Amino acid sequence: MKLNGNFSVGNVWTIIITLMALAVLWGSSQNRISNIERQLERKADRELVEVKFEFIQSQLSDIKQLLEPIFQTSK
Repeated sequence: MKLNGNFSVGNVWTIIITLMALAVLWGSSQNRISNIERQLERKADRELVEVKFEFIQSQLSDIKQLLEPIFQTSK
């Protein structure tokens, strides 16, 4: 069935289905991007906690070294 001159119902359906496919593709790519962003944030948070933990460990080690002479003289 022809609509206005050169357009048929098949052409319209093809255009509609193509646009719907593009919309689904765009939506799924946005979902993947947001998943990747969340994973990166978790990884960055984990690395930050590890760095802070290492810093705290080094500080505790320094404090322990400072306190050792005090405890040895008090015994």
